[in-house]
Amino acid sequence: MKEKDLAQEIANVKSTVNQVKDAEGVTFKSKAEFEAAVAESINKFVAQKQQADIDQKYAQFEAAPEKVEEGKHIYGDLGARFTLVEFSDMECPFCKRFHDTPKQIVDASKGNVNWQWKHMPLDFHNPAAHKEALAAECIAEQKGNRGFWVFVNDIFHHTQGNGGGVADLASVVTGVGADLDAFRECLGSGKYEDKVEADIQKAKSYGVNGTPATFVVDNHTGKSQLLGGAQPAQAIMAVMRKMMIESQQDDSANQ
Repeated sequence: MKEKDLAQEIANVKSTVNQVKDAEGVTFKSKAEFEAAVAESINKFVAQKQQADIDQKYAQFEAAPEKVEEGKHIYGDLGARFTLVEFSDMECPFCKRFHDTPKQIVDASKGNVNWQWKHMPLDFHNPAAHKEALAAECIAEQKGNRGFWVFVNDIFHHTQGNGGGVADLASVVTGVGADLDAFRECLGSGKYEDKVEADIQKAKSYGVNGTPATFVVDNHTGKSQLLGGAQPAQAIMAVMRKMMIESQQDDSANQ
């Protein structure tokens, strides 16, 4: 909450407490008791405002299924014809620029496209990028698939980028409704090191050496095509149209 908003709320709460006190004949034994009543009201307001902010973030990612196959991070319909498998790095400025594009495609696809995240923190963005990848997994452990997407989105909004990291990671964690102590325990355990490394090795096995790297996968035929860099939505859509045409031609040839 902004300092100006909080100051205004303190003034409003004090005024409201005084009005209620006068209207209902409430009396406070001391100034300390009055201030305690004000503090309680302010804390309640702050908690409600924080929860409203969190709810608003989650509403933006309601297309992310609550339950997905363990270890996967998917946004969109699980039964979609196409999947955009993106290898990404939260410190990568091109990834940040690209991040809204797959979401927009999925949101407009009427269930025909989903988006899957894979970690690929680049060496020259570490240790920040690697830490953020581990952090995202710890958030997913607490807040599920949807929480993962909300957190990644928030990291992109708060990071300095290019390895600069997030100045206040704790506020991003609590900003998605996660328990900070549990998060710190998870992050300190290193329990998701192998998972992040597996994503990195998978990317390398596909010949990926930069981010973002997006595989357009036709789940009907099993065919895929790699698009490197922050591609525009039109380029991704063109690949999917081409795949559909080829699939129809193959189906016709086999009849």
